[in-house]
Amino acid sequence: MKLNLKVGLAGSIGAAVLYTLMQSWGFKLVAISGVVFVLVSGVCTFFALRVVLKFGGRGKFGSMHLGLFLAVLLWCLGEATWGIYEVGLHITVPFPSLADVFYLAGYLPAIISVLLVVKFFSRGLSEIKVLVSSLLGLMIIGIVFSFLLDPLLSSSTGVLTEVLDLAYPSLDSVLLILAIMMFLIFEGAPPSTPWLWISVGIILTTIADMSFSVGTLQGWY
Repeated sequence: MKLNLKVGLAGSIGAAVLYTLMQSWGFKLVAISGVVFVLVSGVCTFFALRVVLKFGGRGKFGSMHLGLFLAVLLWCLGEATWGIYEVGLHITVPFPSLADVFYLAGYLPAIISVLLVVKFFSRGLSEIKVLVSSLLGLMIIGIVFSFLLDPLLSSSTGVLTEVLDLAYPSLDSVLLILAIMMFLIFEGAPPSTPWLWISVGIILTTIADMSFSVGTLQGWY
């Protein structure tokens, strides 16, 4: 288990460094990114489905498993749709688009499943941990919205775009705080390592989404 985690962490860091070095590749990088994102989310969907098929989708744990599966499935469909726009239709930033339907739909099962995890294992969540997770989440949210507020107020984009620009960071904020709570529950508990890493993945995903929202409005893309 520890070896697999180390390999996975090393691979993630290596991929991030490689992606940074490949920024000058232009459209080739766009195509590679599209394929990689679909493959990664597809692999997550496959393993989430295996968990549901093995343990079932009923009961408290079943609801958690099913919710996470539906979330990664919808996000995988979002990545695939985004890739079609980017690579197939050569639309650099397909936003808003059909991909947003899948992305946004995935938040509901994700939030519900993480909320169930936090509620079920709430004994491991002390008042201090609730306070820490809330403060960390609010701090990150505050930083993000400080970058979002001015571009949103001065933006001349349509109403739909502005609604989506607010919807993503708002939903990410809820999911981020819950994911931090989930992380603090399982931190230091070796038997719960899979849940710990799921929480880390969700935290990184929400921060990446918030960064994308900021980057889109700031004109970084």
